[in-house]
Amino acid sequence: MGLLDMFRRPPPIADVGALEDFLDSRAAFLVQKCVFEYSRARAGVFWDKLFLEKEFQAAVDVARWNGYPIALADLTEMAEGVLRPAASGREAELLDRMIDIALAVVHRYPVPAGEPADFWVVKSDWLRDRLSEIQLAPRKAVKDIPLGTARQMFDLMPIHKSLRGEDFVVVRNHLRANLCRLYEEFAGRLKVDSLLDDVLAPPNTVRLPAVGAE
Repeated sequence: MGLLDMFRRPPPIADVGALEDFLDSRAAFLVQKCVFEYSRARAGVFWDKLFLEKEFQAAVDVARWNGYPIALADLTEMAEGVLRPAASGREAELLDRMIDIALAVVHRYPVPAGEPADFWVVKSDWLRDRLSEIQLAPRKAVKDIPLGTARQMFDLMPIHKSLRGEDFVVVRNHLRANLCRLYEEFAGRLKVDSLLDDVLAPPNTVRLPAVGAE
């Protein structure tokens, strides 16, 4: 990254490709921050030594890969909730496309080392089931989106269960706070009309950039 890149504003989220990139990178950030923050807090002053242990590094990788679809689902629900009011009358179509987008993000990756060959098949099925239910109720507040998945994320933490104690609330609050921060970034970069047009465009439609678009 060059010096000028540090001060350059991130690009707008105005098409499906930008949305996929956002969901991908921020899901990775969300799960990694959760795993690392909790592990450091639990290990205390010994965290640097713990992170050098190969067994712990392997456990972190397991937690990150298995937690990634959970974080991706939460972020996709957040994005769908933001777009839903502007998709009035086409909400079901929006949800179908958002599920397709989330699955496309998952399919960017090969099966992680040490995981079964059907790893992403199983995760994709879970992701589809998780997202298919989000329009059965009014949109959740962003801070409440992780409430249904925080326990699954907590169970993945690379700390022995006997040492976790009553730490579930800590992990849940990490997820809620960090998702709210990502929502602020998403809302600040979002170009609602352009993104919604692209999300709801018929398959194989090539859209021309708007006049004056960057």
